[in-house]
Amino acid sequence: MVLDFSTFLMNNSEEAFIQLNPNILETNVQNIVILLGILLYANKVSFSVSLENRQKEIIQTIENAQKDVLNASNYYYLAEKGFTQSLFWLQSWKVLYEKDKTEFVTSKYNLVKKGLTETFETTESLIINFENKAFASLQRYMIFVTASRILRKFLFLSEKEQSKLIEVTITKLGGQK
Repeated sequence: MVLDFSTFLMNNSEEAFIQLNPNILETNVQNIVILLGILLYANKVSFSVSLENRQKEIIQTIENAQKDVLNASNYYYLAEKGFTQSLFWLQSWKVLYEKDKTEFVTSKYNLVKKGLTETFETTESLIINFENKAFASLQRYMIFVTASRILRKFLFLSEKEQSKLIEVTITKLGGQK
């Protein structure tokens, strides 16, 4: 009887049902099974973690962009409300003191109006920038997802199918064979 590692694992029985064969030339199936097991484990450990982290980063970026747009919109609303109140008070003040201090009121009114207009322009450009950044980030993500799917499908094609696809694409784009 041949004693090996598997007999030790099988409760030291005399007739082990499964025995490992250390002869490399006779154990191709065992080697392939072990190799596949190692590859599946390595794939699960390395790729799933990095893809999950990337997905979490993208989701966090989108959520941050949404929060920034919401904050900018709230700021814009408050500024617009303040502008409306300021205009109301300036108009009221202007009517009361129009006879005596027309020039003074007009100059102050124009100064405040100019400042508020600049504030609105700044706020509006801030909102536009936030929207553009969020849209650009979403576009990059969509391009990344689309390109990865196309590349994944392309890489699973045979070499002949890949060359045929490239030729068809070149001719559709107006190139020569």
